Amino acid sequence: MDKKLTVKIISQTGNIKKELPETADMVVIPCTTGELGVLPGRLPCTMALGKGQLRVTENGELTTLKVDGGLATVSGNVVTVLGNFGKK
Repeated sequence: MDKKLTVKIISQTGNIKKELPETADMVVIPCTTGELGVLPGRLPCTMALGKGQLRVTENGELTTLKVDGGLATVSGNVVTVLGNFGKK
């Protein structure tokens, strides 16, 4: 698959670029109603974040970030997550 997702993580302190890759093959978002898996080409959507692990897979490597509430949007292969984050 040639297409990648662009991942933007925004917290109260600013962008967390060192925690997660900036591009991804797949992102799994913990929502208030369950988990949402996002692949390139996904239709646009907005969701409320729940409590759990944001999971980003890039070239077969999994990176996680603890999340506890916030908002996420998917629009044209860009995943933007605005939330409260903690340590892994």
